[in-house]
Amino acid sequence: MASKFNNALSFHRRLVLPAALCATVWLGGAALLDRSVVSPYNAASVTEAAESLAKSESTRLNSALEQQAQQLHAFVAGGARKATAKNASHQEAGGRLQYFSQSDLRVGAGSEPALNFALLDLIKRTLEAGPQAVEILRTGSEDSWQLHRVVANGDGALLQSRPFTELGQTLQALSEGAGEWVLLQQFPGGPAQTLWRAGQGDGSRVNAAVAGSHLTLAFRPGTEFSKQHSISAAWIYSIAMIGLMLSLAALWRFLPRYTQAPWEQQGKRPRPGGAALQSRQKKSEGTPVAESGAHSSGAPLSPRDQLQEKVEFPQHVFRAYDIRGIAGSEINEPFAYQLGRALGTLAQRAGEDLLMVGRDGRNSSELLSRCLVEGILETGCSCVDLGLVPSPLLYFACARGTNTSSGVVVTASHNPAEYNGFKIVMKGRSMAEEKLQKLRTLMQQGPFDSGQGSYREQDIRDHYIDEIFNDVALAGQPRLVIDAGNGATSNLAPQLFEQLGCQVTPLFCEVDGNFPNHPPDPSRPENLQALIDRVRETGADLGVALDGDGDRVTLISSSGRIAWADQLVMLLARDVLARNPGEDIVFDVKCSRALRELVNQYGGRPVMWKTGHAPMKSKMLETGAILGGELSGHIFIKDRWFGFDDGLYAAARVLEIMALREQSLDELLDSLPKMASTPEILLPVPEEDKFQLVQAIQENADFGDADINTIDGLRIEFADGWGLVRASNTGAALTLRFEAETEEQLRRIYTAVGKQLLAVSPQLSLPKL
Repeated sequence: MASKFNNALSFHRRLVLPAALCATVWLGGAALLDRSVVSPYNAASVTEAAESLAKSESTRLNSALEQQAQQLHAFVAGGARKATAKNASHQEAGGRLQYFSQSDLRVGAGSEPALNFALLDLIKRTLEAGPQAVEILRTGSEDSWQLHRVVANGDGALLQSRPFTELGQTLQALSEGAGEWVLLQQFPGGPAQTLWRAGQGDGSRVNAAVAGSHLTLAFRPGTEFSKQHSISAAWIYSIAMIGLMLSLAALWRFLPRYTQAPWEQQGKRPRPGGAALQSRQKKSEGTPVAESGAHSSGAPLSPRDQLQEKVEFPQHVFRAYDIRGIAGSEINEPFAYQLGRALGTLAQRAGEDLLMVGRDGRNSSELLSRCLVEGILETGCSCVDLGLVPSPLLYFACARGTNTSSGVVVTASHNPAEYNGFKIVMKGRSMAEEKLQKLRTLMQQGPFDSGQGSYREQDIRDHYIDEIFNDVALAGQPRLVIDAGNGATSNLAPQLFEQLGCQVTPLFCEVDGNFPNHPPDPSRPENLQALIDRVRETGADLGVALDGDGDRVTLISSSGRIAWADQLVMLLARDVLARNPGEDIVFDVKCSRALRELVNQYGGRPVMWKTGHAPMKSKMLETGAILGGELSGHIFIKDRWFGFDDGLYAAARVLEIMALREQSLDELLDSLPKMASTPEILLPVPEEDKFQLVQAIQENADFGDADINTIDGLRIEFADGWGLVRASNTGAALTLRFEAETEEQLRRIYTAVGKQLLAVSPQLSLPKL
């Protein structure tokens, strides 16, 4: 049997290279033809059709406005002055008319609407410079949009005011279903205002000015519109697939096979359920196997077959709030398979019959994901594979799902390329602390459920984008540079922000598990330099830096200034508390003291808690907090969102604040309290020593009259500042941070804490400020 297996394997291996070449030629050629010929033609065709439709509809809208204007002029020509006494108003010519003499031109004159500054300016411009275009302004007691025209009449002027809804019938008739329509009004020197929006589109936006007005009609083609004005590339790929199938059939028919010699034949092939299957079953039940990871015949072992009778998984990879270690040695295929069996068992015991699985773009993630899924299915638990997605999309699926709230994503977050791991959600809560230790015990000892779960794949990226698009409102077209760090958000982030109406310049937005440009950690200043340079080079309004799995974010202002996460939480807290006074705001021990003071100032309740996405989520659930954040870049928004850490959504909400306040990020940061501070300082220490070092410092160090907060390491609070010493939960390091009112006080606090650290551990190497 082994000989026949090797012969068949040899034949199939000889097919691999020719088959790969055939697939490359046929499918690559089809893709090249599609990309270089069909796609450009379709893009040009859709744009041309969209421009034509937008111009046609803007002409129709202009006709409606002209008809209203002609009615007004006809009314005036018929003796409107005689029909309207001074300061009297009439419902004539399809709208409300008010007459104002020169002596009546003042703010507050008239009624429904009374003159405000904008209307007064419109009347004066008409009297001085002649007829003006219609202006749509918020007026009246209900502060609603109204159309206003002014006609000079004798020594005064007639003001016509019509409800904006009169345009509704014309606007609603704009080629329904074609795409997204937006009516914009922009006065000279001012920003564009959105007056009306309808429909949905996913193409490039085209604008058509409405003649004789300050209005512009914008159109973004929808999917059906694009299809109607495009030619399908399906026939290209159909021909390519037929050619490929014929080529593979020819290879199979004519490639020489290896025929066994008589002395190589070793008897009949065992029947299913015979000795071979029994041997495999014994191995799966714990029989030791060779360390080489292969059968005696040379065939590679499955993850299940590589498991020993008593499996030992490294203790240190089960960290405080996720699983993380070196891929291949500490986190490997047997580990992932056994984790799948444990999670499938736990899920079913918790009443969940389905687990969702995602993965990031690391080189080892796809294989680990397959082994994880294999283990889940063998317990009888079903699985939905979300594919390559950022961690927030798994959290989104768990929050929005109707048939499960549990899942796992294969990721090492912001760690270097050689790492990998798992973040786990069970019944809507992140698995952390002692639950991860119990999980390790179950992985090592069992018992596991058995069965055969169902498997399917699902793409939820469009659902996620639509959810944010329907929640966040942006004005204009902000210019963004997005640095995805070659991580899992590389494709999704540009797509999301373009859908929100931003002009996006991608930077390192190609998925690459080697992270060739910089480590995927936006909390380190050195990893942000390329983004800062590109923001300055392009004149962008904002730079967005995301970590390897998209749950962390750091923003860069147009001047190249770094906006750390605790500053972003301050901006968000100010916005959220304005609508929700008295709510809790949770932040970690690394955050600025100014954050606590700002939350108090705006009527919120500040809650300091442990660092880490899982402890933060648990504390938010416990307190019912509406917002949370930690310095490393995890921001949790429960206001209008689901409360999980999502770097993409947090960036979108900050953009919304910039639009609502009509301020740049620099101006927003300038409005916050000024403190001198350091970024996170990481001191490398052995993994096994870091917690003991913190304990030794707590027991032996003397910080005088300072208050010591031991909620997570040591936060040493002085009157004029503070310092932090804690063990990192994601790496072999101590984490330090310092803040004070002035640079001089900052250096004093840093020196005082540094002396105590060196007294306990002289081998530590403290950087200079």
